[in-house]
Amino acid sequence: MKFMTYNIRYDTPEDGDWRWANRREHVIANILRQAPTILAIQEALAAPLADLKAALSDYTFIGVARDDGVAAGEFNGLFYRSDALELLASGHQWLSETPEQPSIYPGAGCPRVFQWGGFKDRATGKTFTAVATHLDNASEKARDAGMAQIIAFLQPILKAGEPVLLAGDFNAEPADRAYAQATKALKDAETIAETLDRPYPGTFQDNGQFVVRPDLITVRIDYWFVSPNVRVTHYAVDATATADGKYASDHFPVVIDASF
Repeated sequence: MKFMTYNIRYDTPEDGDWRWANRREHVIANILRQAPTILAIQEALAAPLADLKAALSDYTFIGVARDDGVAAGEFNGLFYRSDALELLASGHQWLSETPEQPSIYPGAGCPRVFQWGGFKDRATGKTFTAVATHLDNASEKARDAGMAQIIAFLQPILKAGEPVLLAGDFNAEPADRAYAQATKALKDAETIAETLDRPYPGTFQDNGQFVVRPDLITVRIDYWFVSPNVRVTHYAVDATATADGKYASDHFPVVIDASF
């Protein structure tokens, strides 16, 4: 199966003529070109999420808005191909000291959540768990606590031998503590992939205008982490640009081919 994680960038007037209304078709084209079985999405406000649902008619979405659990704020969740997968169970937690209700970790820049789904592959009957998250950008302490909470949630699933895939924008580079926490329990898909397609060393480019540049600086903060019983045959950072030389988001999609 193919798995994709994509921070589509929130819709903001700060982006001028490259805000969501003009980026939308390119974000959707990037997704449809990859045609993942599961897509983890970050920074989708209600209107862009509605656009994605309309365009991705073969997919079902699970996820909640982080501010109120209904519609306020950014959605972080999972699209899955319902013809290929059966959803067995799902849920979410806020990354906070009160995870069952809309809340924010002390010192964090905003509320954060993780969304999980338990799936069965209709073709093989094999089951697995997929998780999407978006860790805090403002507080390293919040990132570390959020990662610890996710790993604690996953421990019973890992002990049961269930394949696990964790994806998202972690706002943490490989030298950071949150990454170290993740890789104590899971494997970084890039490091175990049998083949790599990595045009840039990073997944996030903050160059202001989303334009292709020869001196583009990137940092790696978007990941797929997988349990040891997941085989990653291919890892790719999709840096496809528009015909006029722009990127659809300030993040590149990260795509893996994996089997259990």
